[in-house]
Amino acid sequence: MDLQFDSQFFTSIVFIGIVALLFRLYTSFVHKPNVLRSKLSKQGIIGPPPTILLGNLMEIIKSQLTTPNSHSLVTHNTASLVFPKFEEWRKQYGEVFMFSFGNIQSLCASQTEMMKEITTYTSFDLGLPPFHKKLFRPLLGDGILTSNGTTWAHHRKILAPELYIDKVKGMVNIISEACESLLNLWNSKIEAQSGVADINIDEDLKIFSGNVISRACFGSDYSKGEEIFLKLGTLQEVGFHGKISLQQYLA
Repeated sequence: MDLQFDSQFFTSIVFIGIVALLFRLYTSFVHKPNVLRSKLSKQGIIGPPPTILLGNLMEIIKSQLTTPNSHSLVTHNTASLVFPKFEEWRKQYGEVFMFSFGNIQSLCASQTEMMKEITTYTSFDLGLPPFHKKLFRPLLGDGILTSNGTTWAHHRKILAPELYIDKVKGMVNIISEACESLLNLWNSKIEAQSGVADINIDEDLKIFSGNVISRACFGSDYSKGEEIFLKLGTLQEVGFHGKISLQQYLA
């Protein structure tokens, strides 16, 4: 009798656990995304229909794999090369549309005025998704790019004076000088090889960016801070080595 009771009790516990898990999965992957998409649709924001588990992820990956080799194309519309599916959706659904990464509903906006409004929005209601913090926290800690609420407000208050328009204007000369140095480097390479030269643009642009950042933020050039950039690159590789698990999505 006791064995039969224990067996029935264990079976009931397992059944309740399975039902709870299925309910949680349904809530995370179906109910919550549908509620959010419905609210956005009522505001006139639409987008491609997602699948239950992957959202629109497979469409994005497929478009990346079928995109022509960017080295063979000459265009200033880099968005169509880097994010071809986003460009297709923008033309189909408008300047503001929604799409899904798994069960995470995302909003793609390319309206300048909306971007200005978002960047100056100070309410704690506008926060980062939980998976974003879990993914970037090992690399960025509790900085402004990973925090919410009062922590985010504190970092923003510290950072804001450095981005006032007068200080940003003061960086124009730094950027201009770095551009001039880069162009002079390319011209010297071309002249040294009788008017035609193979130039590693990726590496040169990395050094250019490093020069601008180093001089604007630290008062030195890239060569003096190269060791720091290399260490940051190594830290970045270590920080992004892990992948987001299903548990992180559901958290």
